[in-house]
Amino acid sequence: MILHIHPERLISEIQQEFNDLFPFLKIELFAGEHGYQQPSPLERKLPRQLPMKFIARDIPAGDIELTDSMRVFELENIFHERFGINLQVFRRSGNLWLETTVTDSWTLKQQNEYGRELTEVKL
Repeated sequence: MILHIHPERLISEIQQEFNDLFPFLKIELFAGEHGYQQPSPLERKLPRQLPMKFIARDIPAGDIELTDSMRVFELENIFHERFGINLQVFRRSGNLWLETTVTDSWTLKQQNEYGRELTEVKL
């Protein structure tokens, strides 16, 4: 799947496309960076209805190819390096969303499947 990044797109549109592909994962965008295997402060989470052009100065348009084999840290790095955006992946665990900080080396497919297992067991 191709995720289209464009200055006029809303964060919520990009989040929804990602979630359609990986229903037990979600992405959140943050002001400021987080350290390796460190959580992002929730007070820095950006509003879902914010257009991308207000996140990073002169944000370019571009595409990101999402694959099952892409690792979480790779996705986070692409957003940061190509678009100047600080992104964090969260995995569903029942009714909770947990940051994937310790498992950033897992693939998106592994994260999504683990989220499915955790959620179905708790339902």
